[in-house]
Amino acid sequence: MHRTLAKPLPVAFCENGAGYGGAVISLTAMLAHLDQRYAPVLLTGLGTDPYRQLAHFGRWRQLPPRELVDHGALRRRGVPFASMIDNLFNVLPNALRYYWAFRAERVRVVYLNNDASCNFTAAVGARLAGLPLVLHARGFHADSSINRLVLKWIDHCIPVSTAVKEELLRLGLPDSKCTVVPEGLELGQFQPRPPSHALRAELGLDENTPVITLVGGLIDWKGQDVLLQAAPQLFARYPNARILLVGSAYGRNDLFARAIGQQVASPEMAGRVLLLGGRSDVADILALSSVVVHASTKPEPFGRTFLEGMAVGRPVIAAAEGGPLDVITHEQDGLLVPPRDPGLLAAAILRILDNPQWAAGMARQAAQTAQRYSIEQHTVAVSAVLDRVAGRCPHSVETI
Repeated sequence: MHRTLAKPLPVAFCENGAGYGGAVISLTAMLAHLDQRYAPVLLTGLGTDPYRQLAHFGRWRQLPPRELVDHGALRRRGVPFASMIDNLFNVLPNALRYYWAFRAERVRVVYLNNDASCNFTAAVGARLAGLPLVLHARGFHADSSINRLVLKWIDHCIPVSTAVKEELLRLGLPDSKCTVVPEGLELGQFQPRPPSHALRAELGLDENTPVITLVGGLIDWKGQDVLLQAAPQLFARYPNARILLVGSAYGRNDLFARAIGQQVASPEMAGRVLLLGGRSDVADILALSSVVVHASTKPEPFGRTFLEGMAVGRPVIAAAEGGPLDVITHEQDGLLVPPRDPGLLAAAILRILDNPQWAAGMARQAAQTAQRYSIEQHTVAVSAVLDRVAGRCPHSVETI
């Protein structure tokens, strides 16, 4: 008796970013909606709990980078052929670990999450194994020899915004190898809802308190410092206003986070600015916010947090560069403001607080716009790319 069953496609999802942030959150959400036609193999450089949780979606394995030779020290000391030594003793051994992992798991497609350079050894391993390579470009790429090399190897690239695509094209990636797929949200989780009375009580907020919220990691380009510079103008008009900063430090150091902590503890800010750290109830925090602020000081590749605010039906302000330009129509479903300008940010926040009825209409339109960015649509688009590079038709089956 013959049976025709869908044979899952083994895909290696490689994630080697600096720490837990939007790229890993987005990958996790997509994996949760990937259908049974795929057999995920999850390979990560870090092994903390958020990465171990990826084991829920497939076979997870940590491949921490190993440095047998200190490349930086070689360069500082002017050692001849430092790059060649690095390639032989650091890059090649790590690439071979990926190669053997791909072989052991019978991988047919290698997917790089977020960035080309941080996933370089995985890309080399894929080349050694002769496997098709997909880059999900969730961030911008510097003009470096490594990035240009990996982009030459890429079979297809998934930039998360027009801004990211344009940068990749400048680095030599053909337009034919690019499919822009915006990030997707769990719209069942992020949807309009009444503010939580319990959460208000926990945070010490009454119903008449204007709440300005910024969600983002405490790293030096997410704009918490810009919002704090705008704060005196806000408090002058609304003395009872509160600013909520949601997110924690990640990466190599916490100098920026400590600087923000010192500002928040100053007499002018104490009690008016709340550092909430990482939270699992972000949607509920957004729902009680009068304004949701995105104030990144570098162009955001996409920017999940402003879209989350839109989906919850709150007035949103975003920096007018990068990803937000693809999503927000100024003064219809949000406000776009020039980045890195505390005065203009304060003026935009005050415009929303001063005109609640107008802001409410803009927020309703924002919630409708957000419906176009579901994680289900996102996953279908990514799946189509995986199928294409693997040479199989969507929803195809193989006889076994």
